[in-house]
Amino acid sequence: MLTPPFRPASVTRIHALWRVLALGFWLSGCAATAGSDGTALFAPSTDDTQSGTAKNGYTTASADATAGDVNGGGGGSYGQSGTDASAGVATNPVATTGDQGIGLKPGGAQDIGYFRLLLQNGQLPKPGDMTMEGWLNEHDTVLPAADKDRLVTLHALAGVVQPAGQAAQGILQLGLNSAQSLENVQTSLSLTLVIDNSGSMAGAKMDYVRAGLSVLADKLPKGTRLAIYTFSDNPELVFPGKVIQPEDLPALHAAIDALQATNSTNFFDGLSAGIADCESASSDFVQKRVMLLSDGEPTVGDTSTDDIIALAGPSAQKGCSISTVGVGLDFSPQLMTGIAQKGNGTAWFLQDLDAAKNVFVQDLETMLVAVAQNLWLQFKPADGWKVTEIYGFEWVEKDGVVSITGPEKPAAQPGDPTPTATDPNAPVVAMPTLYASSRNGLVLARLQGPASTDPLQVDNLTLASMAYGYASSKDKSTAQYTVPVLVPGLAQIPDGGLAYFTDPGVRRAWLLMQDGLSMIAAVQLTASGTPKDAQTLLAAAVTRHDQQVAAMQADLAVYDASAPDLADARALLLSLSAVIGK
Repeated sequence: MLTPPFRPASVTRIHALWRVLALGFWLSGCAATAGSDGTALFAPSTDDTQSGTAKNGYTTASADATAGDVNGGGGGSYGQSGTDASAGVATNPVATTGDQGIGLKPGGAQDIGYFRLLLQNGQLPKPGDMTMEGWLNEHDTVLPAADKDRLVTLHALAGVVQPAGQAAQGILQLGLNSAQSLENVQTSLSLTLVIDNSGSMAGAKMDYVRAGLSVLADKLPKGTRLAIYTFSDNPELVFPGKVIQPEDLPALHAAIDALQATNSTNFFDGLSAGIADCESASSDFVQKRVMLLSDGEPTVGDTSTDDIIALAGPSAQKGCSISTVGVGLDFSPQLMTGIAQKGNGTAWFLQDLDAAKNVFVQDLETMLVAVAQNLWLQFKPADGWKVTEIYGFEWVEKDGVVSITGPEKPAAQPGDPTPTATDPNAPVVAMPTLYASSRNGLVLARLQGPASTDPLQVDNLTLASMAYGYASSKDKSTAQYTVPVLVPGLAQIPDGGLAYFTDPGVRRAWLLMQDGLSMIAAVQLTASGTPKDAQTLLAAAVTRHDQQVAAMQADLAVYDASAPDLADARALLLSLSAVIGK
C-alpha cells in the first residue's frame, strides 16, 4: 500500500472570529498516555495548497466571512454561512439526517444497554460495565454528507477550548460514512446463529430473542446462507445451513418459534459448533459471521473465560467474525465483549423488548453488512499539540505522527494466533472492518495544546493533518486520502476564555464525552470507597450539562434529534447518583 505524505494546508487567513458560549471544565485525571512506540509512516510535506477546503468535501471555514470582532459580530458560524451572533448558533446545519448516507462503525461495544439495565434495577455498576466506545456508538451523530467519489468518507472535525489563563485543549471528532446504498455495498453473507437456550433463558428473555430473530429472518439479504445452533448441556443444530429462499421462510420461522429454554450453559462447545459451521461455509461467501446470543455465564463443559475468548481469535483470522448479543442482567459483559473484540465483531445488549426490536431491526440488520476492511488512520497534530487519549482505541506516537493501532482489546489469550508478518512500511490497521449502520458512531481523540496562552497560536491553525485508507469488502479495491483539520481562529466566551467548534455537532460530542467520563469516573470512585466524592462529581456534571444544553439552544433541533439524546444522558447521570446514594 502506498502511503501519502502529510500535506499541511495553506489556508486563507480568516479575520472573522466566531462567538460560542462556555462549555465548562475538563475532567481531571482522565488523560492516558500513548501506548508502545510505533513507526511513523510518513513525514511532513509542504507541496500542496488547499485554500481552506478539506478534501472530504466540506469547507471548515467560510473564506468570504464578513470581518467581525471577537465579541461575535460578522458572519460565519461553525464553518457554515449565517449565524445568530447573539447566541453563536449556526443557522445552516452541516447536513440533515436524510443526506448523510450510510453510517459506518467499527466493531466492539455498540451500546451501554447492560449499564442502563443495572441502573433501571437499582443495581450499582462495576468499573468496566460502561465503555466510552459503547456510549459514543449508541448516540446517533449528524455528520456532513458523504463524498460521492469514494466508498468511505472520513469527517475530521475540531473542537478547541482555551479557558482564561490556561493552555488550549481540544478534541478531534472522527466520523465515517458512505454515499453508497446498502444494495450497492451488500456482499454475500453466511450467518451462523448460536443461541443459548439454557434454563435461565426461560420467559421474557427468550421472548425477546424469538421476536428479534423473527424480524431478522424476514430481512436477511438475498442469497444469505443461514444456520442455527442452540446450546444448553450440549450444542444442537436446529436449522441446517442453507441459502434462504422465500420457500424456506416458514421452516425458518418454525425453528425460531420452537426455541425453548432448558438445562445448563455449555458456552464453550456451543460457540465451537458455531465456529465450525461458519468455517465450513463455501469460500464463495465474502462475509462469514457467527452471532452468539446468551443471558448467562458458562456452567458446564470448559467454563474458563480465557479459553472461551481464545476461540474467537483464530476464528477471525480464518475469516469468521463473531458478534455477541447479551440478554438480561446475568451474563458476563467482559466475556461477551471480549469475544466480540477478539472475533472482529460487534457487541450488543438486550435489556427489554424495545431494545430487542431496535437491535435486530434498526441496527443489527445493517451491521451484518461489511462495507470496508483494513482501515488505517494516522494523523500529525500541530506543533505543540499532544494526544492524551483516543477513546476506545489503542494508539502509538512516534516522530509526531499518531497511528491508531486498533480497538482496545482484552489481554492476549492462550491459543491466540501469532500475528502474521506485515510490510514494515504499511500503515497499521486501525479498524479491521467497517460495518454499515443506521447510526453514525464517533471516535474522539483528546488533545492538549501548547503551554502558551497566546490565542494567536490557535489562529489559522491546521490542528491535525489526517491520512486514511481502506479496502472495499466487495471488490477488494483500495483507496487513500488526506484531510486537514482546520481551526480558523478562536472567539471570546463569557468567562474570558476562547473557543471554536467546526459545527454544533462537535459541541454535542464534547458534552457527551464529558457526561460519559463523569459516569465512568463516578463508578470508579464508588468502587474505591468514596461514594460521596462520586455524587459530588455527578452533581457538578449535571450542572455543567444544563449550562451547555442551554447554550446550544436551536442547534439541538438538528444535532440531538434521535434517541438516546442529551436528555437521556442527563437522566443517566441522575440515576447513577441515586443508585450510589442508596
